[in-house]
Amino acid sequence: MFVDVVVVGAGPGGLACAHTVVRQSAGRRVLLLEAGRGLRSRPCPVDRGLRCTGCAGICNVISGFGGCVHYGDGVKLSLLPSGRRLIDHFGGDRARVLCERAFAFLTAPLAQPPVLRGTGLGAPVVTAFAGHGLAIREYPVAVLAETQVRNMLTALHGGGGDALTVWEKSEMVGVAVTGDRLTVTVARPGGPVTVEAGRLVLATGRHGVTSIGNLLAAFGVSTIAPDMSLGVRFESRAEVLAAIGVEHPDLKITQLEQVDRKTKTFCFCGGPNGGRIKFTNYQGAFGAPVITLDGHETTERVAGARPLAANFGLLCQIARPGTSADVRAEILSDYWQLSGGRPVAQGLRAFESRTAEPRSWPQLAAAVTFEPSVTDVRTARLDRLFTGAEHASLVEGFRRVMGAILDHDGAGVSVDDLADDVLVIGPEIEFLWDRVPVTADCQLPGLPIFVVGDAAGIAQGIVQAAMMGIAAGDAITTGLST
Repeated sequence: MFVDVVVVGAGPGGLACAHTVVRQSAGRRVLLLEAGRGLRSRPCPVDRGLRCTGCAGICNVISGFGGCVHYGDGVKLSLLPSGRRLIDHFGGDRARVLCERAFAFLTAPLAQPPVLRGTGLGAPVVTAFAGHGLAIREYPVAVLAETQVRNMLTALHGGGGDALTVWEKSEMVGVAVTGDRLTVTVARPGGPVTVEAGRLVLATGRHGVTSIGNLLAAFGVSTIAPDMSLGVRFESRAEVLAAIGVEHPDLKITQLEQVDRKTKTFCFCGGPNGGRIKFTNYQGAFGAPVITLDGHETTERVAGARPLAANFGLLCQIARPGTSADVRAEILSDYWQLSGGRPVAQGLRAFESRTAEPRSWPQLAAAVTFEPSVTDVRTARLDRLFTGAEHASLVEGFRRVMGAILDHDGAGVSVDDLADDVLVIGPEIEFLWDRVPVTADCQLPGLPIFVVGDAAGIAQGIVQAAMMGIAAGDAITTGLST
């Protein structure tokens, strides 16, 4: 079997690349491989209050058609300058054009253009955050509701015509390069299949966090180790984060004052309907099984007996001795010893004071005023995963961010008032992707291989992955026509 392009990964980067090639290259054939399941076959037991089982070896949160755009959840589409490293990578003008194309690609199936928020913030919110030594990073953000996401993914699944073939539950397990031709080995449900191709695009996201690094090493590609950050998610009742979530749905902050160790907010899931915490099960990618956290915006959940939850993450820089591999091994070793690599929770009061949480998880979950978005956790000394300096940075960072949020809300609630009504769940680990030395067209120099999205290690985000996919698709189209 021969195809012009094999794209590995059906997340936003892979989909954008595949559709770009198909639309711009009449008669060319593209094969899109997806290790996970179809868009409607990705239920997560954690969403239903059940235990994370790993879903038979393929986590439905980090694998499956749509990738991080999970059928059944809402998403945030954050535009430049979010993902600002792509401005340096592509150049300012080209990056802006790619951003516009990526946003149009993702939202074309929607009946109405989504509303963009996060820019032109008013003086009250700016003043509230400045009073805590913080500045909000302004950039346009669109929140897509669960129904909009379902419509988008359905359209993208069937939008490639005969030129685009999608193989689900099919994983690339080997690739060989001979000149400008590739031989790709694919593990399919019925057995291995060999495919000949002219170009290969790696858009594997979190599912390929270690396998792609091993593949690149086999081709002699030297990657750049990332700066590492470690953190937690803070979950509260949705109304606490609602006001700021309306103004800036993807709240990120800059510290205005000199600090010993930087902290940063990420993955803010706090509009009026809040958001849910999800589990990302990496299974054996790092040796022993490990689960980290993810977050999704929601707009259509219905509250039960208690109010809905909202959450945001906070990361602090890691400055421990040793290589990035050494530090990662140290963090994961501590995590495995703490809980077998499964997420844990503490109440805010216990986390801040570095004391044992006196309640079991059922007791802690019952004590807060909202319905926690996950139940597959147990209480443990989450604070012990952090050095003293790291812990101090997280506590100080939380008090600044939450203090500013509460000041802006104007309800007269203080951070201390929430000491017994915030869950601290973790860990969050940001050290997963080495930076790959790709060209401005996202190609590995001298090879007919392109790397896009999270796998490239340049910038994270749905729009950002689609930008890289479109750039690679443009370059592939040009190359195939010459």
